[in-house]
Amino acid sequence: MSSSPVLVLDIDGVVSLAQPGSPHPWYATLRQDWGLSHDEELAPEFFLKPEFLEVLRGRLDLHAALHDYLQTKGLADRLDEFVAYWFEKDCVIDTGVLAQADAWRARTGGRCFAATNQEHHRIAFLRDRAGLGAHFDEIVYSAALGVCKPDRVFYTNAQARMGVAAAQSILFVDDKAANVDGARAAGWRAMLYRGPDSLAQALAGWG
Repeated sequence: MSSSPVLVLDIDGVVSLAQPGSPHPWYATLRQDWGLSHDEELAPEFFLKPEFLEVLRGRLDLHAALHDYLQTKGLADRLDEFVAYWFEKDCVIDTGVLAQADAWRARTGGRCFAATNQEHHRIAFLRDRAGLGAHFDEIVYSAALGVCKPDRVFYTNAQARMGVAAAQSILFVDDKAANVDGARAAGWRAMLYRGPDSLAQALAGWG
């Protein structure tokens, strides 16, 4: 196992910028395009339900869970179209952040990973279609680990998956305070992401 410097970035809110609460969330035109309200329907009726947590943990396939939900809206026959719409809209990649990570890796020879709460299908899209796979040694995600951030087991499992011997050799960057706290509790160095400048300042002194 390696103890050389390791940079670990969250995806939604750090690398991808269309998450809920962002200035331009992926569902901004959902009502016009699909006749659905994210805040009044999709979030409370799907994303915040226990079934979606099971999707994120890899215990339930996204398509199966989403089919059941869309069936209640008369949209089950458009499942693949809806998933494609969601994934495309929810892929606003901050190329500047990726450039910072690439430059850090080139400068230090350290390894760079993503660590994120995601299910299998969106990870495949982000890694292969959106090209994130070229920027990370691996994308470590909840559905593959069987547990979500900020559970301590997420970080211990992720560390083992990354092959990192010393927790303190990891610098973890996330936009959610609970996830940063969880990483610190597992012994990782961690910072709350407050934009590209905060990342640049941290990376200047890391590795």
